[in-house]
Amino acid sequence: MIADHMWRTRCVILDDGTASKYIGGLTRGRTGLVVDSHLGGHRDKLLAGHLNGAPVLDLHATPVTVETVRTVGSFIRENGLQTVAGLGGGSVLDAVKLAALFTADPSLAIFAERHAKRSGLLVLPPVTNPKERPKTILMPSTVGTGAEVSAVACLDTAVGRRLIVSRHLTGDAALLDAGHLATLSKRLVYEGLLEAFLRVAGTMIGSHHSIFDDDGHALIQRIVQLGQQLSCQDAPELRLAAARLSMETHTGWALMGRNPYGAKHWYVANELSYVTGARKMTATASVIGPIWREIGEGAAGWGDSTRLKHLWNMVTATEPSLDPDPGRGIDELMWQWGVTGLPSITEEILVRTTDACIRNWGGGLPMLRGIDAAQIQHILSAAAGGSHILPGPTGNLPEAGERG
Repeated sequence: MIADHMWRTRCVILDDGTASKYIGGLTRGRTGLVVDSHLGGHRDKLLAGHLNGAPVLDLHATPVTVETVRTVGSFIRENGLQTVAGLGGGSVLDAVKLAALFTADPSLAIFAERHAKRSGLLVLPPVTNPKERPKTILMPSTVGTGAEVSAVACLDTAVGRRLIVSRHLTGDAALLDAGHLATLSKRLVYEGLLEAFLRVAGTMIGSHHSIFDDDGHALIQRIVQLGQQLSCQDAPELRLAAARLSMETHTGWALMGRNPYGAKHWYVANELSYVTGARKMTATASVIGPIWREIGEGAAGWGDSTRLKHLWNMVTATEPSLDPDPGRGIDELMWQWGVTGLPSITEEILVRTTDACIRNWGGGLPMLRGIDAAQIQHILSAAAGGSHILPGPTGNLPEAGERG
């Protein structure tokens, strides 16, 4: 086994409000700022510092569409930018990453549009001339996605939400400033922690044993510990730690040697989010409990029950108040953190989500290989509170008194 750990993003962690003084040392040539339109205060502080006089694009990028990427791309070209600084949530950072890459090699945008119908995953070919890509400095205002260091980005197309993969999507510099996280609601901080937690947990459950299991378990425990600390005190340094742990789920050793498609819940949540228009973590909160309960019942397509149980033992060793059963325990953890799922899932949503899951991620594709439409419908029915009665693919049909 060879573990080749390549981390090409320079990561800078700063005290509250110091990004405006430091960012000048990271830029190259003419620099522009793409910022979430809701973050006017943070934008003004950056412009009062080393980005004084830089062109600015205020962006509303939820979700990131082809038109969003074109808007950012036009901003880059019209201003002749050699560096693009992005400030905002995962959507803004994804838009900056994609626009910078497509500006350097327009054929990649054509490739993405042509191949979007084939599957939910688009692996881009090598960039013709990587040196033409503007340098990217990514400053998150949220936690959870780790978009500032990841090699992926989400793009909404006419045929669905697609996961774009390219090693050139990683930021050249990731700048974490505690001040940028100050306006984030505590509920969204917890959502971000859950996203980081499940990125590690889901991938480990869907993979075989690895020599890096201890790294994964340690990271999961640190995330849970931080969540419990936040319940007692919401401090800037704890929010900064949450952003750092989120980043570490991509850059640390925890996910080395894993099945890259191991976190099966992500694909179902992605389609449920797209169909309903809900945030990704709202959709995730709906399906993760039912999926973990299916794993516990022996549904190996979703993950390994022994690995799930062992992982959850690590969680309860950190937070003994949680139920020792993973399916019930994850529901309790989300309840403690105030993370809730969709209020309802109609039969139409169930059918459309199931169809999209199979079309974009199932069949002969490796993401949901071994999982059929009936199993996905069963998960969504459970997420809906059992209002759509379907037989359990790994167990018996519930008794009449249990269906409510």
